Amino acid sequence: MQFSPTSEHILLAYGRRHSSLLRSIVMDAETTGIPVYTILEVYRVSDMELVRVLPSAEDEVNVACFHPSPGGGLVYGTKEGKLRILQHNGADAASMGLNCFIEENMLEVQRYALEG
Repeated sequence: MQFSPTSEHILLAYGRRHSSLLRSIVMDAETTGIPVYTILEVYRVSDMELVRVLPSAEDEVNVACFHPSPGGGLVYGTKEGKLRILQHNGADAASMGLNCFIEENMLEVQRYALEG
């Protein structure tokens, strides 16, 4: 759990997949169900209303945090070693509701190994 730089929001990251976090099951071409879990939630502190949800069929979060500058987005690292950066793409977030964090808004950063 982390407060935003303005302390107006709280970020919750779920590191384990649990049945209570199952959002949906997507059917692929072979009619095999792919579970989609909630991995991040953002709440408004003033009334503890859920304002953003990030679902994922593949990621399990290891760590997540807000960018230190207000409006800078957030970053999370996966248990597979990927780094995901989520930033606002300029669309009207109010019209997008709880689904503001969608793949079009995500930028994946390449993973670099440190060689010694």
